[in-house]
Amino acid sequence: MGVEMQIASAVLGLAAARQQKGVYEMEAQSYKEQADMAKIQAGQQETERNRKLRMQIASLGTSSSARGVTIGTSGSTGALIRDEKDMAKADINSIRLMGSSARRKFGISAAGSQAAGKASTLGALSKAGTAAYSIHKGIT
Repeated sequence: MGVEMQIASAVLGLAAARQQKGVYEMEAQSYKEQADMAKIQAGQQETERNRKLRMQIASLGTSSSARGVTIGTSGSTGALIRDEKDMAKADINSIRLMGSSARRKFGISAAGSQAAGKASTLGALSKAGTAAYSIHKGIT
């Protein structure tokens, strides 16, 4: 009866490892999807920041026109526009960096889950091999 139990244990161990590998693969897929979402979100934030910049520049132009100043002829209006563009550029660079960082984090997590799935399979194969050797040694 001991040999049958060892065989059953090895088979069940392999089945459990297969199930666990599937769980890790689903987890890795989830991380990949989150990385894609982080990329989309960063793109949307960048678009929104550019939209706000255009609105601010238009507002400055309207304000200058109301005062009778032509855009490009007033040093203060030009300086304000340059400042707005510089702030927007810094914000966009920050958005891109944070988006890239989030994508990298999720990518690393996905790779870790895939590696854990492979490790669980290798561990089960090792245990099955040990059990097979024990069975063989016990029979001979």
